[in-house]
Amino acid sequence: MSEQMDSDMGLDLRSDSAHKLPMLRAMGFGELLDTTFSLYRKHFRSFLGISSGYCIALLLMMAIVFLDGSVGSGVMIAIWIPTIGIFLGVSVYVVNGLILASTEAYLGGNIRIGTALKQGRHRFLRCFVGSLSFGLLAVLVIFFLLLLFVLIVRAFSEGALNFFAPLFLFLLAFFVTGWFVTYWCFFAAAVLVEGKSMSNGLRRRGELIEGNWWRIIGIMFAIFVLYIGVGLIFRIVFAVLLSSTGLVDVMGYLKMVTWTTVWQLLVTWPEHSLSYMLIYFINVGVDIFTMPIWVIGSTLLYFDQRIRKEGFDIEMMATRQGA
Repeated sequence: MSEQMDSDMGLDLRSDSAHKLPMLRAMGFGELLDTTFSLYRKHFRSFLGISSGYCIALLLMMAIVFLDGSVGSGVMIAIWIPTIGIFLGVSVYVVNGLILASTEAYLGGNIRIGTALKQGRHRFLRCFVGSLSFGLLAVLVIFFLLLLFVLIVRAFSEGALNFFAPLFLFLLAFFVTGWFVTYWCFFAAAVLVEGKSMSNGLRRRGELIEGNWWRIIGIMFAIFVLYIGVGLIFRIVFAVLLSSTGLVDVMGYLKMVTWTTVWQLLVTWPEHSLSYMLIYFINVGVDIFTMPIWVIGSTLLYFDQRIRKEGFDIEMMATRQGA
């Protein structure tokens, strides 16, 4: 398995001093986070170069936003549907590149942006179809659980619905999204790193997570909380800076940050102001900067699980000694 992976990734396992295989071992949560930020700092330009491709998708969405509303709602819908598909495709492509770059960095190689993106392109279709499947399933699960919740609450007290529904919806969406993102990350890593087919990638995901479900989900939630926290810190800093210029107050900025997403553009595009557009571009920059954090962390968690369950560290050591 490792030989196939090394061949696919183009890793050089020679014993020369220019390419040293790191000390692979199982990591605790603290060490995993420390390694995540260490790899990001060491290969900052490479990771940022790959994640900047995400900007292409967001700028495409912005270009559609400026279309004249006189073209008609039917035409706008016809344009938005393929545009959203392109946005999702570019996002998956960028994340693929980041996973492969994280693998190179973790296994001691030098990140080659072109190579990582090329390898991601070769297996793009598998990951894209898998991403759509996971996404649609997550939406369906959230919808039916929310519907069940509404029916239960109405059966007891309709007045309580207004209080509990928003909180429950947030927690439900956060939990289900984290659950499916965790499964998707292991699936994508199996497809990209091990060269698995889509069906085998799904089975491989189950093999690695089985028996450690709560630990893995918990770590992924913590990684996402950290990722969101880092992004929030940068957004607050920009909020303070913008408020000092008088363009927007701090609370107004943070409210707009909450709703400034690709999907919000679908319903607010005729009402854009300079401050809104400025905040949107700031958020694009923050997202590009923070995106590698959760991708690197999830990739390290994938390898950590392989070390714990399969002795991947011993396998790699034997492979290098035999090279």
